[in-house]
Amino acid sequence: MRLRGFLSLSVTACFFGLGVVLAKLLTGVFSPVLLACLALGCGGLLVTLLLLIMRRPLLPPASWAIWGNLLVLAVLGTALPLVLVIAGFSMTSAVVSGVLIQAQGPAAVLLAALMLRERPSLAQLVGIAIIILGGVLVVVRPDLSFQADTLGVALVLAGAVGYGFALIPAKRLAGKVDTLQVSALRFLIGVIFVAPLLYFQPTLMTGAISWETIAIFAFYVLTSYCAGYILQQDGLRFLKAWEAAATLQTLPVFAALFAVLFLHETVAPLQIAGVLAVIVGGIIIARGSPAEELPVVGASDNATETASPSAPTESAQ
Repeated sequence: MRLRGFLSLSVTACFFGLGVVLAKLLTGVFSPVLLACLALGCGGLLVTLLLLIMRRPLLPPASWAIWGNLLVLAVLGTALPLVLVIAGFSMTSAVVSGVLIQAQGPAAVLLAALMLRERPSLAQLVGIAIIILGGVLVVVRPDLSFQADTLGVALVLAGAVGYGFALIPAKRLAGKVDTLQVSALRFLIGVIFVAPLLYFQPTLMTGAISWETIAIFAFYVLTSYCAGYILQQDGLRFLKAWEAAATLQTLPVFAALFAVLFLHETVAPLQIAGVLAVIVGGIIIARGSPAEELPVVGASDNATETASPSAPTESAQ
């Protein structure tokens, strides 16, 4: 089961890395707020359509606590970070943005320790450090420097912390609410939050729309939103929040790879060393320790519910 979780989060990191490059291309046509609004809206509609095809309800029979986590996940963990990150993408390069997104990892580890009482072992902390180092090596230049706009860096970092925070309510919902329902509602609630911001934008379009732009946008929504977020939520059923965050630290490797493929950037030996470091760090984390493993899906949820007799037994599926 843990292997499935790591595989789901690894594919998620791949899709999110691709999304960094695609978003960079799309910000040449759409304003950041408009792009966020369109991506959330289209992603929500597509996942809702999938629910209808599978004959599942959109709204779960949930408690106020679950709806509170859904609201926090949609607004503070999805919509707001997305606007900040896309705005930052327009001011920095794709590979630099990819490594800045890594800030979600340390933020999630810290928040998971404080809020979910999840504590990685010393060896796994070393693995996280190796992955972060590898991600930095992926984006630096041969002269050990890289350039980025200060405001763009600040925006991406702020959004990355928001993404790290999102893993906390997402983990609380994993196993209690259907994965597709969580994904659809986080998008639909998020777009309700972002849409009013369009009124305050001086301009919504920064370039001309072409069929190529439409194809890139469709691919962006299908991969980074529909597939990426669904796999992320599914992986959280089998992993702890900090383990999911650590696995997502491989994102810069995929961002650099797709930047080479689509933006024709070059790869230096230092970046290859970074990729190897990320792989080594991922292996260390995946090995884990017996005390850190989740024996069964939803075990932590059941333990929480046992401590609180009034909590509903929604984790059994």
